[in-house]
Amino acid sequence: AVAAPTPSAAAAAAATASIAPAGGVSAPSIGVPDVGATPVASVPAAAVAGTAPMTACHASPSSATGSFGSDPLCRLVSALAGSAGRAGASDALAGGLRSEASGDFARIRADAARIAGSQEAGAVLAEDFLTALERSASACKRAAALYAGSGELAISFNGGKDACVVLYLFLACVAAAVPAGGGDSSRESPWAGKTVIFFDSDSEFPMVRDFVAWVVQRLGLRMLSVASKNFKRGMEELVSSGMRAVVMGQRRGDPWTADVGVFSPSSDGWPPFMRINPIIDWSYSHVWLFLLSFGLPYCSMYDEGYTSIGSITDTLKNPDLLRPDGSYAPAYELRDASSERAGRGAAASTKSKKADSVAEGRSADLQTSSAKSSEVSPCMDSFKSLGDGGGAEEGPKPRTAGVAVIGNELLSGKVRDVNAHYLCGQLHARGVVVKYLEVIPDEIEAIARCVGRMSARCDFVFTSGGLGPTHDDKTMAGVAAAFDEELVEDARFFSMLSSSVGRPRGAGSVASGAPPGGNERTSPEAACHKMACVPRGAHVEWLDDGSPWPIVSMRNVHILAGQPGAFRAMFER
Repeated sequence: AVAAPTPSAAAAAAATASIAPAGGVSAPSIGVPDVGATPVASVPAAAVAGTAPMTACHASPSSATGSFGSDPLCRLVSALAGSAGRAGASDALAGGLRSEASGDFARIRADAARIAGSQEAGAVLAEDFLTALERSASACKRAAALYAGSGELAISFNGGKDACVVLYLFLACVAAAVPAGGGDSSRESPWAGKTVIFFDSDSEFPMVRDFVAWVVQRLGLRMLSVASKNFKRGMEELVSSGMRAVVMGQRRGDPWTADVGVFSPSSDGWPPFMRINPIIDWSYSHVWLFLLSFGLPYCSMYDEGYTSIGSITDTLKNPDLLRPDGSYAPAYELRDASSERAGRGAAASTKSKKADSVAEGRSADLQTSSAKSSEVSPCMDSFKSLGDGGGAEEGPKPRTAGVAVIGNELLSGKVRDVNAHYLCGQLHARGVVVKYLEVIPDEIEAIARCVGRMSARCDFVFTSGGLGPTHDDKTMAGVAAAFDEELVEDARFFSMLSSSVGRPRGAGSVASGAPPGGNERTSPEAACHKMACVPRGAHVEWLDDGSPWPIVSMRNVHILAGQPGAFRAMFER
């Protein structure tokens, strides 16, 4: 376990000294369980932020866009508490926002129009957002009531946009539920612990670390920093110390959320705790409408072209936000929400790399070497490291995959596909979520479009079929086109294929002019030349098992044969 870095000692001291309990109520001192996690700052569990003014300097660090002001979350707290004293008000905390006289509602409508791109679409988005806000606020209020004991509940806070929404909303809902003037001073705070969990790793962005530390100190929270490699063990010890629930920023469409609800118990094999997902049904637009309309701070990386932030090793700027001048638009200007994760995963698409080259004043033409024989693709190595059954549902870095099954014979019904069924089962057993499964024709453009889209949105992509020597075997050419590369002949591949000519059928022979899955006779030499061509820059991985068929990987795309037996053998290798 590693404690995340904090701002300067002077700033920390100033922030700590400025936090005062509301109404003169002394906040309880919450002990941090010894679970191999260290609190970032020894900050007293003060009253919920937003109920008392702060007097110290409130300048935001460069890692943050926006600030909390002298009274953090006050606008959001006021909006959520607005319906409390109104006659006939519904139990929905956000009900008062729909009043035409509400300044917040006017801001929401204006921001919704800006995000949606038109007044008409913005009006629909604004109404939909208010409904989602009502439901989420009710869920937060219910969670705070159910897990009100000291140390029973914590919020997972990694500094991302979704985590910010959940943290701010939960704090504001708790504050809005407190009667004016502080209420009964003998009564414990609805969320006594005010604890957040930060799952740390060596590949965390420094800017994210700084932003997290700043938010924690400004809001007077207590943070546990747990090494991500020990996530499950850390949760086991937290639960054994009395933690019963964790509030998370998951949204529908994220990995592992297909069967997740607002309140979902942990999965089998994990310690028993409740996963609380207040914004599980929010859209990408809802997230930005919330942050912008209420003027709440978020990590400034989102203003630099990032739409989904993970680790340094799997996060790029979103190519869909690239401007003609080489700069990037902010995340809230993304029009196609389905491409939110286009910069995530091992994808590192050529489009993104070219965009970075332009932005940095370099030539947009990537200088890529020829095929890299006898090397293991970094993405392949990452996949192999998952191991059988190694995926953990609550893990901080779930993996996603796309499967492209290629062949006109499948679309015509002449052949029944079995590879996709097999592969999806194997991926699921390894904890990998299959997000896309497509059957596409033997057309270079169709293959390139499908593979390029999946590569940008998934950690791993697998193709099946189209590797033979005939005119309709176009997978290699399609994958090359997806990354704007040309086909080059791999010398070792050609040598291995040539040496196999004349072997008995079934021993990896190309005597018939076809690789595993091929079925059309042609010149053996021509077949060898065609099949030895791979995308420039691809990794060609060989194993010492006597097979002349290597695994070819282009970035995060792994190219496998179509014949079921060969497909399974290549995947198992």
